[in-house]
Amino acid sequence: MFDSSGPTEDLLAVYRLLLQRPELGQAVRLNELAAELGRSEDQLSHDLQKLRDLGFVVPSWTEGVEYPLDPAVTFGRLAASRQQEIDALSTQLRADQLAANKFTADLANFLVQRTTRDVEILKGRELANQRMQRFRPEKSIWGILQDSDPAGWKPETFPDREHLARGVEIRYLFPEAYWKRPGVGEILQYIVDLGGQIRIAPSVPFRLIIFDNESAVMGIDPEDNAVGAVVHHSQAVVRMAMELHLSYWDRGFEPFVEEQRARSGGISAQEAEFLRLLVHGATDEQVARKLGVSLRTVRRIAAKLSGQVGASGRFELGVRAAQRGWVD
Repeated sequence: MFDSSGPTEDLLAVYRLLLQRPELGQAVRLNELAAELGRSEDQLSHDLQKLRDLGFVVPSWTEGVEYPLDPAVTFGRLAASRQQEIDALSTQLRADQLAANKFTADLANFLVQRTTRDVEILKGRELANQRMQRFRPEKSIWGILQDSDPAGWKPETFPDREHLARGVEIRYLFPEAYWKRPGVGEILQYIVDLGGQIRIAPSVPFRLIIFDNESAVMGIDPEDNAVGAVVHHSQAVVRMAMELHLSYWDRGFEPFVEEQRARSGGISAQEAEFLRLLVHGATDEQVARKLGVSLRTVRRIAAKLSGQVGASGRFELGVRAAQRGWVD
């Protein structure tokens, strides 16, 4: 019923018998009490002392006589004592938790201070744009860009003109859907004329800019540039960003060298990328996001290719495209 710090079953048996037969509380009748319980007098003396310590048995005004207190009183006192122990433990636990939280916070603050120089978090489009203007590259700018507004573009305000004039290497990769927008060809041709390098890829993963192989800037949310940007200075992250850029750069084509990169059968690079995503199980929504086009355009590409190979469904289109060598 209770743990070792409270009354055991043996102690409760003594207490119960004394409640039932109070006369056995006389010291001279210790042997009778022991006999009733089937214990030795030494064992019983030990048990009685425990009951005294717990306050279950108290001396009466008559010398040599003890009597058991009412159970409502004894167990109430025991419960109050236990509550005090619990309260003390709770207080100590709260103190320990506060100490542990402070230790954890101090460590986290120490780690943040150590890594702040490696990561900058720029919340909001305006703050991200302001930070981008403070970069002063000396060697290179590698970018994976998704879109910008051709209508607001002017040669005299083109921010990279100064960098190109200083001999900074610029490599920009754009999705094919952006290249096909009205007015974009003029912008890209201007960059090429100034000495920049442009390639077009069927799809791009997200916006990424690498400065001098030392800092990599990418969006906090790849789907929404308005959320802000993160600047990574860690060489491990920058190296991974460079590898990502190179992998897409190698897949791209120069728009003014070949107007449309073709594969066997005459499909475009965009159509080839559509097929690659299709056979890997991408949904129409995922394909549209990767290609940077609308769902309507995705379905138009699917209908065109299906008609070209005589396929009645997406699965059959994938099979027939593989048979023609359109899909690696």
